[in-house]
Amino acid sequence: MLRHRANDPASTILIIGASRGLGLAMAGEFLNKGWNVVATVRGSTRTRLHDLADEYQGRVEIESLDMTEPDRIAALHHRLSGRSFDILFVNAGTANHDEDKIIADVSTEEFVRVMVINAVSPMRVVERLQHLVSSNGMIGVMSSGQGSVSNNEKGGHEVYRVSKTALNMNMRSYAARHAG
Repeated sequence: MLRHRANDPASTILIIGASRGLGLAMAGEFLNKGWNVVATVRGSTRTRLHDLADEYQGRVEIESLDMTEPDRIAALHHRLSGRSFDILFVNAGTANHDEDKIIADVSTEEFVRVMVINAVSPMRVVERLQHLVSSNGMIGVMSSGQGSVSNNEKGGHEVYRVSKTALNMNMRSYAARHAG
């Protein structure tokens, strides 16, 4: 399904959050399958994504984005306007600083920080950049099994779990609003 065919123009994925971890691994896998990658990093320091760009000359574009700042999302939209992507995938996210704290002991500021990064900001990105995705393209976000209410049998990582559950509901609402 995601394999690029040699005689077709290269497909392009836009990955939000690809400087390390799963986003970086996704970028590498799509490059290996013949895709072009446009990916974001937060900040301006060199990352392993830059190494991929060196390895796959001309097939990786790196953009800077802090998705918690709506004006930065708008600026990215402006920079990419006129482009079309086959996939928009929002990978960026975070865990809370002390994952073992129960929800009652987490500061309000920490709870809000994680919720903004994991539940609100990905949806701002999706809503703002959706028009850059081709009509037969896909939009996705990185969730987690920890966002499942029914599979939570041990507790723990409560702030992260809540944020991913909220993201799942936000994406379900988005899909319902864009059923066509």
